[in-house]
Amino acid sequence: MMADPLAIYLNDHLAASVAALRMMETLAAQADGSPLAEKLRTLRAEVSEEQRLLRALLERIDASENRLTQAAAWMTEKVGEGKLALAGRAHPALALLQGLESLALGLQGKLALYRVLGDLELRDSRLAGPAYAALEARTVAQHAMVEHERIAAARAALGVAAAERA
Repeated sequence: MMADPLAIYLNDHLAASVAALRMMETLAAQADGSPLAEKLRTLRAEVSEEQRLLRALLERIDASENRLTQAAAWMTEKVGEGKLALAGRAHPALALLQGLESLALGLQGKLALYRVLGDLELRDSRLAGPAYAALEARTVAQHAMVEHERIAAARAALGVAAAERA
């Protein structure tokens, strides 16, 4: 029997959240002592909370966490982390830009998740309950914060800030 597509979908987003949490942790540690570090730690706490929601939804639909999907996400995150570490040695600002860009893309995926779940809850009572519109709004705000920081990182990494000062 084929697995429930909803369980697969939720597991994919859960796995992505695991990788995102690690990325936030790494970036916050690299930016330690800066306002960005605090913003990333706040974002990490919010995403951790939302991760618990995904686990609860999996439980509601009588599905379990897919360890293979999580392992694949873990491996992907480790490769990305290694790439950022290598880039960070030569170009720390570029590594920050790339990390923030990954987070921004992930937040767009999370926004898509909440939009889908908000639509499906009208058709599937197992998904009813969470305030998907509020989660969407929070994700939009999270993305705006990361996007602001990403643009600033791009200016620093790609030399625009230095060129403006010259």
